[in-house]
Amino acid sequence: MKRMKLVAIPLCLAISGQAFGMDTYTWALDSGSNSSGFDSLLTENLVVVSPNRPAPSRTELNTNMESAWLGNRQTGNGIDYTALYRTRPALKSYPEGAPPPVTFENWAFVRKFVYFGGEHSSGAHVIAPDPNWVTAAHENGVKIYGTVYIDATHGNSAMVKSLIGFLTGTFPNEELESSYHIPALKNLEKIAKALKLDGWFLNIEQGFDDSTEGRQQVIQMNRLIEHIFPKFKQRGVEFITYTGDNARGIHGAVTDGNIANFGHSPLGDYGLDNATGINPAETLKLLPAGSQKDVLLYLDEVFSRNTPLGRTAPLRIQGAKATQCQYFKGSGVWPGLKEYTKAVYPKTKLRSEVLCAGADTAPAPTTVLKINVMTWPGVESRGWTVTAKNSGVRCDSSCYLEFSQGGLTEEVLEFNHPIEFQQDAQAWLGSRRDMMAWSGWQEGDPRLNLLDPLFVQYMPGFKWWEKEPRLIRGDLRDNNAQGGFVWDYAGYAQEGLRCVPVTAEQAAAHSVAQDRACIIRVPTYGTMASVPNSAVAYGPFGAFPLLNLTMQVNTEGFTYYALYEQLTAK
Repeated sequence: MKRMKLVAIPLCLAISGQAFGMDTYTWALDSGSNSSGFDSLLTENLVVVSPNRPAPSRTELNTNMESAWLGNRQTGNGIDYTALYRTRPALKSYPEGAPPPVTFENWAFVRKFVYFGGEHSSGAHVIAPDPNWVTAAHENGVKIYGTVYIDATHGNSAMVKSLIGFLTGTFPNEELESSYHIPALKNLEKIAKALKLDGWFLNIEQGFDDSTEGRQQVIQMNRLIEHIFPKFKQRGVEFITYTGDNARGIHGAVTDGNIANFGHSPLGDYGLDNATGINPAETLKLLPAGSQKDVLLYLDEVFSRNTPLGRTAPLRIQGAKATQCQYFKGSGVWPGLKEYTKAVYPKTKLRSEVLCAGADTAPAPTTVLKINVMTWPGVESRGWTVTAKNSGVRCDSSCYLEFSQGGLTEEVLEFNHPIEFQQDAQAWLGSRRDMMAWSGWQEGDPRLNLLDPLFVQYMPGFKWWEKEPRLIRGDLRDNNAQGGFVWDYAGYAQEGLRCVPVTAEQAAAHSVAQDRACIIRVPTYGTMASVPNSAVAYGPFGAFPLLNLTMQVNTEGFTYYALYEQLTAK
């Protein structure tokens, strides 16, 4: 389980200009790997609750529950599932200024919910659930756990020793808690009690090897499991141990053999990338009839893939909920988790609200537009910003707009400086080919970057946006550089995408300056069958659906007026 680096509740969110004052409940276990400067778990007199963190949950675990089969099976209780679920990236503070919303709706089908995450180099080794998730879990009668993350690649024996401690004294009694030096575990208990957690998931994928030290740590861990962890559990804090692909001699450890991993999809399958549905056949392979796997990993994948880098709140929330619903309700050959376990839910909840919060809609495609306000290195910037007037979002560097049928279909973009329009073009600027014909320059000429104030690029999904190599002067922006993840660049004319200058009447209606605004219309679709695919197939990635757009706003193209004057005169 190595993919921890995650890498918008309103229809769009700005990357910059947000509040960063609220910190997450995250701690470091290894001071040598703590680039983000998290507080140390080993701090004496550890402070858990503070004014710069969200207030802890006060909700106790709901025990006023009832149970019922919601599928065709009507015997037994089924499997008691534990969900390992990422709700946000391992960040020191919330980019949006507050914890992300609770988007999980099928609490009735899991008994334990592990708030899963962590990232080694940043120092995010101990990650506790956000309070709103603790409240939601407990209201629905589900126990919730934080994670201690020691990964297989970068984790080390010293981190394990810091976590599990050691026996003290000349003739220690290993049955007595007083015989152990375990400050990390004591602080984990302190955090759990302060935040109303039910325990911790110890993700330990290093340190239990066949070396002398590794064997000693296996012995120490088994002592804790046999003698000490039961004492913590009696006090209300449970420890669950995971050790990777095998138990490594640890008694009762969760291993990969217990886990069904929902975090993968075949190349060329973009259902999770775009929140348009699961792959039923692939899902059935994860949990065929009769499977006894009881740990569900990455049911959050559709939300995680639709969370932009550096954010904690996802886009496409409704589509992601409808997609995730299919894991529980079923789709095609996949019968749904409702056939594998009994639903357990509060007595105050209507039975009709238990499965997918009562929703019965298929995922509908939405088109997401990312706006990048670009500045080339070494060039003086005039401080450009773009404001999306209908959505009320300002883009200082990047922001996201979500378009759908029945929702946002067009947006008024206002710049903070006057923008130039070609006098002999129908729109702001046409395709790159049009620009080359207009200027007489050849592909690769760095001056083309100055001519190109705005161009659009289709991407397979959010996760690909940050994998594109940085463009530099003279780069060939083409849609045949498959190995470099340079995806479909499209001209407005051929794709019907334009940012059309506002008229005087439109400027007045939207309260914008006419020389600084334009209206962009983005294609939306009612069904996946109506969504066109990219013009080029990218090897094993295939021809992806055109649902993710990047609009690059090159401020150089607006600031080099002398260049425009030169071209106009030629």
